[in-house]
Formats: sequence, C-alpha cells, structure tokens
Amino acid sequence: MSKISNDNERIALLEVGMEEIPTSYIEPALKQIKQIALKEFVNLNIKHGLIKTFATPRRLTLIVENLSIKSEDKTEEVLGPSCKVAKDINGQWTQAAKGFATKNGTTSDKLNKKITEKGEYLFFIKKIKGEKTEDLLTVIFPKIISSISFPKAMVWEKSGFKFARPIRNIVALFGKKIIKFKIADVNSSNWTIGLHTYDRSKVKIDCPENYIVALKNKSVLVDQNVRREEMKKSIEFAVKSVGVVVVDDALIDETNYLIEYASAVLCDFDKKYLDLPPEVLAVCIKKSQKCFAVNDKNGKFLNCFVCIKNGGFARLDIVKEGYEKVVVTRLIDANFFYKNDLKKSFNDNIEKLKDIVFHKEIGTIYEKIERVKKIALFFNKEFNMQVDEKSLERAVMFSKVDLVSEMVFEYPELQGVMGKIYALKSGVDVDVAESIEQHYWPLSASGKLPSNKLASLISLVDKIDTLVTNFSIGIEPSGSDDPYGLRRVAVGFIRIVMKIFPNKELSSVIKKVFNFLPENIKNNSKSKMVHEKLVNFLRQKTEGILESEGYSFDEVKSVVGILDTNKFKNLGSFLPKLIALKNARQKSNFLPISVIFKRINNILSQARKQNIDILVTINESLLVEDAEKKLFDCAKKIKAEVVEYIFQNKYAEVFDKFLEIKPSIDEFFKKVMVMSENTKIKSNRISLLNYINDIFAEFFDFSILQ
Repeated sequence: MSKISNDNERIALLEVGMEEIPTSYIEPALKQIKQIALKEFVNLNIKHGLIKTFATPRRLTLIVENLSIKSEDKTEEVLGPSCKVAKDINGQWTQAAKGFATKNGTTSDKLNKKITEKGEYLFFIKKIKGEKTEDLLTVIFPKIISSISFPKAMVWEKSGFKFARPIRNIVALFGKKIIKFKIADVNSSNWTIGLHTYDRSKVKIDCPENYIVALKNKSVLVDQNVRREEMKKSIEFAVKSVGVVVVDDALIDETNYLIEYASAVLCDFDKKYLDLPPEVLAVCIKKSQKCFAVNDKNGKFLNCFVCIKNGGFARLDIVKEGYEKVVVTRLIDANFFYKNDLKKSFNDNIEKLKDIVFHKEIGTIYEKIERVKKIALFFNKEFNMQVDEKSLERAVMFSKVDLVSEMVFEYPELQGVMGKIYALKSGVDVDVAESIEQHYWPLSASGKLPSNKLASLISLVDKIDTLVTNFSIGIEPSGSDDPYGLRRVAVGFIRIVMKIFPNKELSSVIKKVFNFLPENIKNNSKSKMVHEKLVNFLRQKTEGILESEGYSFDEVKSVVGILDTNKFKNLGSFLPKLIALKNARQKSNFLPISVIFKRINNILSQARKQNIDILVTINESLLVEDAEKKLFDCAKKIKAEVVEYIFQNKYAEVFDKFLEIKPSIDEFFKKVMVMSENTKIKSNRISLLNYINDIFAEFFDFSILQ
C-alpha cells in the first residue's frame, strides 16, 4: 500500500462484513463500490489517489489512498437581477440589487456583470470553503453501502435496510480516526472478524495501512488477486508428486470467492470409477464439489482430485476424509446411472420424448424434433449444403434422446455430451454422434462453434425453431428478463450463419420457417408482425456481436444499418467492412470524404421532406454545367468498379474510389447550384447526388458516423 505523502493526506478504509454472499454477486458489487466512491469524491471536490476494492465471501472492502484531509475550496457563480432593473433613472442601486448583494454578504458595488442569452445580468462569485473529509465520509460511506444493488436482496432487521446478506460489522477509518455512522442497526467501528471457520475473535484495525496484514495474521487473504495466486500455488504443490492439475480458470475464479484462505488437499477414489467417461468424472468432481481433477502425464484422469480447505493446514485429514466420502457417493450414483442408461435401446428412447413438454403452447420435445427435421431438410436444399438426407434425419431424431437418460436427469449440464457418448456406444456414425453434442453449441457468446457441416446445420435449425416458436407465442427478451435464454440462442444462430453461409439472404428464409409452425401457433393473435420483430432482434444481436469484437457503436451502426427490415444478408461481409472502415478512419483523408457524403445525405433528406422527385435514371440532357457532366461520367465509371470490389470483398479498394470521386464532387459543389429555380434541373441534380450515394449504399452509411 502506498505511503502517506504528507500531513494533508490520509488513507480511508471501508469494510462491510456480512454473512456469506453468492460468488456471482461479488465482482459486480466491487465495480459499483469503486464507481460510487469515485463519483462522490469528484462531486465533493475531494482529491484522492488510488481507489482499490477487495473482497472475500464475507467482506467487501474499499481502500482509498492519499485522500486529502479536506475538500478543495471552490467558487460558485450566483446569478442576480437583470441590469435593467439594477439601477434607477438616477443611476442609484435599486432594492433588487441591494437585496441580492446583502443576501450574498457583499455590497452592490462589488457585484459583476454578465451577458447571457436573456440579456445583461448582475452576478456574484461565491467562495465556498472546503469541508473536513472525515465529516464528508460520514455521508459518503453509508451512501456507498446503501447504493450497492444485488440481483436479490433481503431484509433481516427492523429498519428494513436491504442487502445481499445480513451485515454483521462495519470498519470505517480515515487514518486512525473512526468514521462514525450507523446502518442496518450496525455501528461502524475499527474492528472486524477473522476467518469464521477458524477464529471468530475480533480483529482491531488501528489504521488502514495495517488492515491487510492484520487480517492475514488471522488467516484471511483479503486481496482476491493475492488469494487466487496463493490458491494456484497450493494446488500445484499438492499434486506435484502424482500428476498435473486439470486447468480450469473458471473454477479457480469461483472457488476464490468461496474462501478467505486456501489450503489445497490431495484426495483419492477407487480406480474402478475411471471406467466412467471423463466428462462424467469432471462433473462429479468439478461441478458438484468444486474440486480440481488431476491428470497423468498423458492427459488421462487419475483416481485423485484436489479440494480446497478454507483456512490453514489444521485438520486436513478430516477435510480429506469428508471430501472423499462426498465425491465417492457422487461417483457411485453416476456409475449406477451410466450402466442403467447403457441397458436401454438408444432408438427406443425417441418415443419417450413424446412425454417431455418443450412448452405447453408449443408442444413436446418429440414434436420439436419432427419440426426441426422438416426445417433442416428445407435449409439443406435452400442453401445447397449437400448434407446426406438420411444422416440428417437420423442426427435430428437422435439430437434430444439423452434428455430421457438418468444421467442427464441428474446432471442437466451433460445434455448432448451424454447423447454423443451413448450414440457411439450404440454404433452410430461419428458425424451423427458429434452432431448430438455440438448442435447445442455455442454454449456461450464466445463458445466453440460446431465443427462439421451436419452439426452446424442442425444447430442452426434448432435455434431458429426455438426463436420463431417463442416469438410467435409472445415470448421475447425484455430488459434483463430472458428466462428462456433467447439472447444466447440468437447470438449462436448469427455466429453460425456468419460461418456457414455468410452471403445468403436470410429474411425470406426465416419467413418460410413460420410455415412449419403448428396450426394453433400460426393462428395465434400474438404471431402478427413476428417476422419483422425477429429480424430486428437478430439485427440488434448482430450489432452486439460486432461491438464485442472491439468496433465502435457508430461504425457498427453504419455497416449493419444499411439493412432494412426486409433484408438480412451478407453477414459475412460485416467484419471485413468494419476492418476496412476502421483502417480508413485513421487516415487523414477520411474526414473530408465523410464531410462530403454527410452533406449529400443532408441534401437528400431535405429533398424528401420537400417532396422533390428523386429519380433512378439521370437525364443527361438536363446536365447543363461541365462540372455536373464530369461528375456523372466519373460516377458511372466508379459504380461498375465498386460493384466488382464489393462482390470480391475488396473493401479497402472501395475507399480508393471515394478518393477518386472526391475532386469531381468538390468541383460540383463549387460551381453548381443544386437547388436550381428550374424544377426539372433541380430534381435531376438531386437525383445525381442520390446516384452517387447509392454507389456506396451497400458499403456503409456515412451519415451515422460520429
């Protein structure tokens, strides 16, 4: 921690100690704490150094370094009466001016004058002295605590204060001084609690500089980054003699917010359970118990795992025994499910899907796969994918079979995975078996895409069916509400489209998918205008995907925005267009081109408002000025070249054409009056500008760029 630089600065500390909160709440809470603190210090004009946030499952901590002992002095401009009423006809100050001066502790002669939009007014510059930071913190600290929002909050005491979990203690210090306040019936103090599973005694914090060390001495590593690294070292040390831990950063991150001090313990289980599929072992060890699997030097599972004890190395034997019992129980159950599932016919399980409801208004899972099969066959022909139809039908029918398995019933996260395993055990072709697992891909916004054409096609169709059916019965994501995960489904659909047929027109194809819906949904009143809603929804998701790639909002809008609701094509062109656009914007000659085309767009917009005819065909006999004749000749030449470049996805070359036509446009605006008094000539000149604009219309929209 930084040292105090002078006597006018202190370190501030705020720790909210509470009962254990969910791991998913912690990172967002830390972000909010930092943002709220920064905002308050800026608003109150308090100088400060680094703002740091730390967390364990039982404490949220804010440390602010080099915080000034008082807020900065500031001035405030107070507007008074108009100068017209400030003096009377004799040039003497009126009561209005005197009253304003007295109110602000000065005299009329010391008032200043200022010209505003409404005229000349008197004003006074008021000097406001800074306040003691320790006094301001009595307001700032409670505001920070009360402003943190959580997905779910609870009330546990009579004041009705809401927080993720009950607050048990609050540390609030500015240097060695306690910042006193009360919230949720808890008084702030200079004491906290050590590791709750080991030492619940009070820990006195005499000053913020000693906070981290004081807690470390009580087996609490409050800095989550330090705790994470110590946990990784402990795990590596524990497995050093037997193998290598299976790297799982997500599990490391989650476990890091389940503990306050990490001690890794090596555990083992009977080798017979290694006959289970690795995916099942991983779920039993990692997902269920938050433990780490161990591999041998060849990357195969060993009959051991690592658990994380919260605290030091005392009683490790008891912890080891407890974890082994729980994990072995899981493995016994999994082994039972696995053997039972293998006894059942893979084909016979298809019939059982008739008893699983996908949605009460949409039908069963069996009805869904029958619908997906028909749509998949349609897509296969529509896009000339040349997938073997028998394999396609077989893969679709098997795609959801594992949903009736005992293993997936117990571990839903294994859906698809177990389908692939059971299919291979039943002698199903590898491509078909892989499609059972991969048709769920991508599992996240950035997850892996299906690896073969068959899996890609089924994944695509399964997702569009889910979107179309849900939208048709009025289920759409709204705000943060998306219980059916339709945003994730849409992102997966778009990413696959970009991969397997990026240049196809999708809107009309999506519209045809509605023909495969059950009759009760087709005739549903909620299904009106669904096609347009869905295409717009997919367009928004496309923009989100591209923005996540690092492109600015206006760049994405300028490229994606050229589509109207009746088109949804050339998705594969978006990224290369954005790359070309981003590169072009960094060049000095881009801004003048941008200004020109924004001017053209403004003229066209005004023309439409004035109902001026904008024609597709240019009447060359009405081109009377040399500048407009040259511009039209240049435009005709460039149009053919731009069409070819866009067809070949050579978007950098399109910018060269912008440069080539720019001198002719400059000359046109310099020598030609667009809004001629002759109506026909005016319309023709505006049509010429529209002709030029249309040349680049399928590239991007200049008017959106900021």
